[in-house]
Amino acid sequence: MSQLESLMKDHFIEYASYFILDRAIPDLRDGLKPVQRRILHTLFRMHDGRFHKVANVIGDTMKLHPHGDASIGDALVVLANKDFFIERQGNFGNLLTGHRAAA
Repeated sequence: MSQLESLMKDHFIEYASYFILDRAIPDLRDGLKPVQRRILHTLFRMHDGRFHKVANVIGDTMKLHPHGDASIGDALVVLANKDFFIERQGNFGNLLTGHRAAA
């Protein structure tokens, strides 16, 4: 048990730094988090002039993103609600009323 304790003491700071710097904080160059960048890359690859279902976008993004589909879906809704990159169709929730996205 003492080996595990020393391992946690030695490597926790490394893991915490990775998590905060590489995942949680948006990049200074473009203001995007890694999951958002992966979503935009997937949308660029899928682009054929038609609307695509959210489930298809999430499924294709999961090939690039090692985490679950819920985090991808939440990030996609946040990107769509900013109205910068994604032309949305359907219910993506309402920030003012607090209604959740149906996508």
